[in-house]
Amino acid sequence: MDQELFNPQSSSVSSSRIIYTPSTFAGTSLLHLQEVGSLQAVHPHVSQREDLVSFLCFIVLSGEGELSYEEQTYQLGQGDCVFIDCRKAYSHSTSDNLWSLQWCHFYAPSLPAVYEKYKERGGRPVFHPDDIASFTSLLSDLYNLASSSDYIRDM
Repeated sequence: MDQELFNPQSSSVSSSRIIYTPSTFAGTSLLHLQEVGSLQAVHPHVSQREDLVSFLCFIVLSGEGELSYEEQTYQLGQGDCVFIDCRKAYSHSTSDNLWSLQWCHFYAPSLPAVYEKYKERGGRPVFHPDDIASFTSLLSDLYNLASSSDYIRDM
């Protein structure tokens, strides 16, 4: 894993992120947040990962890049959304048209089965909604909630 990309002072990205630690109950019983944030690439870079007990959702706010996942390569541009199982190997990279992203990592004990049902019903790792406003709003709300001291934020 390229730790340099997670450093807010990285030479490849400028980012704002929160690593969220759920309660024991949330971690074992609920769909729970692991990390949420945004980034602006400042140099082309590649990020590769595998075997993370996590699911990733990210939105390309601007710029372009590429996702490699399950032996396929997807070209990504503004407005594209990604939803993947990070237990499987993947990589994503920005092009010279540097991208800006919003993302979250999350998990639940039941999520692998939910993701399989999503795929069975035609869900794809990359999709392009007509309007990303609800997605960006949700990710902004998650970021704000994760940074709050609200005692019920796990729920």
